Amino acid sequence: MQNHAISTPMQSVPQPGYRLVPALIGRSTDPGVIAWVQCPDWCIVDHATDRASYIEDVNHQGEPATLNLTSDHPARVPVEVYLSWWPASPFDVAEPSLSVDVDSEVMIYGRTASLALADQMVAFAADVRRLALTLPDDKPVPVRNQADEALRRVRGGAA
Repeated sequence: MQNHAISTPMQSVPQPGYRLVPALIGRSTDPGVIAWVQCPDWCIVDHATDRASYIEDVNHQGEPATLNLTSDHPARVPVEVYLSWWPASPFDVAEPSLSVDVDSEVMIYGRTASLALADQMVAFAADVRRLALTLPDDKPVPVRNQADEALRRVRGGAA
């Protein structure tokens, strides 16, 4: 892919799959300047309000897909995957990548590694389904009145 970092509104017509958007660049202590960036159609970042300190920090992110795992541990966060791209970065993230966020630790994968990860997840899901099918049927949930239900919610979901 080409570097689609910055341009001016009159200088560049975005390529198919991109749109030209303003991005606020500068440290938070400065008023900042507006740079026009070619933004991929899948990006959901509002670059005009999500300030980047430097043009190299402009980050495109796609809509996340989230796997919510129930946990009693308060530090656990959902597992999210989304497209990401730092087009002006001199590092490996200069191409669109798949970002995988597990407990606030983000790993970045290229196409081949992303497809391998997807294959592993499909196999894992098959194992979860196979094991779940060996469990006994769920017991019926007792009918609760509205007051009992409200009290349960106030107590954080405890039965």
